[in-house]
Amino acid sequence: MLISALDDEGRAVGAPSAQPGVLGEVVVSAAHLKSSYFRLWLTDRGAAAVSPQAERWHRTGDVGHLDTEGRLWIEGRLPHVLATQTGPVAPVGPEQEVERSAGVRRAAVVGVGPDGLRQAVAVVETVPPAARPGLASPDLTAEIRRRTALPLAAVLTVPQLPTDIRHNSKIDRARLSEWAERTLAGGRIRRP
Repeated sequence: MLISALDDEGRAVGAPSAQPGVLGEVVVSAAHLKSSYFRLWLTDRGAAAVSPQAERWHRTGDVGHLDTEGRLWIEGRLPHVLATQTGPVAPVGPEQEVERSAGVRRAAVVGVGPDGLRQAVAVVETVPPAARPGLASPDLTAEIRRRTALPLAAVLTVPQLPTDIRHNSKIDRARLSEWAERTLAGGRIRRP
C-alpha cells in the first residue's frame, strides 16, 4: 500500500510513495489484482500508469496518509477533497474535530466556491436536532470554529444530513456542497 500525492487541485498525480504525512490517494498492490482486468482495459491502463514495472497497482479512490509507523489513516474519498487556496484538504479530520462539540451529533465539511479557491463550510446535525436548515447560532459557530484548525467560511445546521442511497451511513457530501453553495449565495433555504 502506497500513497499517490495530491496536487493543488486535489488530483492524485504523485508517484506512489510510503513517505509519512503525505495526503493522497491510497493505492494497493496484490498478486490477484490483474485477475479479469483484460475485460476492463481502461482500468488496466490506469493501473499500469501507476507503475510501469510488473507490479499492478489499484487506485482505491480513498484519500489518506501514512504515519511514521506505516499505519494508514483514511481521510475521505477523492471526490470530496476540497481544493483550497492553501492546497488540498480532506474532510474527515476536520469533521471529527467538529463532532467533539457537545452541540453536534454529526458533521460534514464541504467546499463552496470555485476550484482552487474552495472555502470550507461545516454542515452539522445538532443536539437537539434543528427544526429547519439554516445558519448555526453565533454561539455554536464560535464553538465549532474553536474545535478545528481549518478556517470555516460558515457553519450551517440541518435536521438530518443526507446520506448516500447505497450506504445509509455515508454522508452525501456532493449534495451538501451544492446545497451549501446555493444557501450561502442567498438562495431559498431548503432541506438538502
